[in-house]
Amino acid sequence: MTQPRDPDAAGRRRALAAMLFLIVLVVGGVWLANTLRREAAREDCLASGRRDCAVIRPEP
Repeated sequence: MTQPRDPDAAGRRRALAAMLFLIVLVVGGVWLANTLRREAAREDCLASGRRDCAVIRPEP
């Protein structure tokens, strides 16, 4: 015998998929905003005529 399908299960799956999609969208938006902010700061530095605009990270 087959068990009857739970109609709420499909709704929960759709809600979970929507939440995961929104989380990915928000994380991607934050990453994009940070990247654009960093590039804008670098362009401002270069536009002011400076040559030492690259971030130098110290080696461990």
